[in-house]
Amino acid sequence: MQEERGRSSYRPNCNGLSSYYRERFGSHSPEQYMNLRISGFDDRMEREEIKKCLTNELKKFAPFEIKVVKNPEEDERLAYVNFERNECARKVRYNLMNKLKAVLGKNVQCDPAGILRDQEGKYIPDRFNRAQQGDKRESGNGGGNRNRPTKEPSTWRLKKDDDEATRTLFVGNMPSDVKEKEIRAIFEEYGKVEEVDIKTPINTDAAYAFVMFQTVDQAISAKAGEQERSLRNGGSRMKIGYGKSQVSRRLFVGGLGSWCDKELLQKAFSEYGFVEHVDYDNGDPFAYVVFENTHTSQEACKNLKGATLTKSNNPIMVDYAKDLTAQPEKPQFMRKRRASKSPVGASGPRTPPGSPKDVVSNFEELDATYAPTWSGKMALKKTDYPVKFYRVYGAERLVVKLLRDEDDVPLRLLITQRLSLSSQNSLYEKLAGCSSKELSLGVITGKKALEDLQPLVNYFTNKDAAGVVTVPGGILYIFPFCEFALKLLADFTPQVHVFNENCPFLLGALAVRAPETPTN
Repeated sequence: MQEERGRSSYRPNCNGLSSYYRERFGSHSPEQYMNLRISGFDDRMEREEIKKCLTNELKKFAPFEIKVVKNPEEDERLAYVNFERNECARKVRYNLMNKLKAVLGKNVQCDPAGILRDQEGKYIPDRFNRAQQGDKRESGNGGGNRNRPTKEPSTWRLKKDDDEATRTLFVGNMPSDVKEKEIRAIFEEYGKVEEVDIKTPINTDAAYAFVMFQTVDQAISAKAGEQERSLRNGGSRMKIGYGKSQVSRRLFVGGLGSWCDKELLQKAFSEYGFVEHVDYDNGDPFAYVVFENTHTSQEACKNLKGATLTKSNNPIMVDYAKDLTAQPEKPQFMRKRRASKSPVGASGPRTPPGSPKDVVSNFEELDATYAPTWSGKMALKKTDYPVKFYRVYGAERLVVKLLRDEDDVPLRLLITQRLSLSSQNSLYEKLAGCSSKELSLGVITGKKALEDLQPLVNYFTNKDAAGVVTVPGGILYIFPFCEFALKLLADFTPQVHVFNENCPFLLGALAVRAPETPTN
């Protein structure tokens, strides 16, 4: 691929790369770059002295621009050097480091760079490097050609949602025939890509993908660098956001350094529950912490994201990681057949689907393991929401009987009442006392797209309430992500773990004999 893209086959190793660089981009530098980030100066050197020494030592590589700044996160000086000629930055790294260490300090390190940070904390895209990359890709060097604007805005700031960044990027507005190698060729410039999951909706000419990086800050850099840029020359501009983290027992912990050790991680994370294992080699930039269950891992992720473990180090990054002990996703050909009613001649209710070994952790697994038992419209006030009901507990005949009319037509489920979730112990006791013939639980999703249900989810979440639908012979309670819903799932179908506070799902509890409706 390197030869196809017109790049040099020479790949430098990690010699001379700082821990800052290796943590964010790995142990190898890119084949081509026109900018340097120089750190590790002698503490006694002042800003102007550093700039003067660099100007003198690099004069044969002129023209270039030098910017010396103070790292806002640590008490040290950084120098960014932007060259206008190809190969200058590489030659400095491989030919002049001994000279630079002699005049600037023995701990000087030199990294490839593409983004600057000035004294005010603003991030400044490197105009020389960006312009060169844009010209190169537009000229047809390889299959990753993209239409790049040569004029960059002078500054950009981190988006507010970067505070909730995850390792996974949602990348939309791509061509429907996009290949994984195209996506990797673009995003691996920002760090190690662990997984690429491409989605192509039916009857569309566009695709989207989820791109998972090794670290959170790699995802932040990739989002900033590729937002509103096209994958191919002349194509549509990509729309990039952060993907939702899939809750698991295993947490990724980034932003670590020489100050950290396994004992420190064990102590900090054990405050939120029993830690089964800490996977960490002292000095590494990241670690993995495995909890006993997802309840404790969620608490740890929520409270330790952005926290500092000691007084002298930077905030750590915490995100969910793939649980290596979980069962792999079932292939689509194993999906259960959809059933609208019980088979003729059945002597009793069907066996409830799933079992403790059938762990369901996301929508894809839910859709592959459980067929939607019912689909129709759910209405709140004047708005209809097309939905699907994935029965995860209880008799199938119960759903079919209570949510369809005599002609087997799905009822329009009108939400007529709202119940506060703050004090519903009596309701929980009544539902918990129902048998599988009296109660059916189901995950409710949007019929066409998951996001279609988000407004209804937001409504109940903001109101801290459940909805009530009265049907002939029964009552349907509708819960957003909340402690009440998690308790019901844990009691009746503990293998289902699709709910988290950001998912566009609702939980339906359909009771054949309606318990007394608690007061608001």
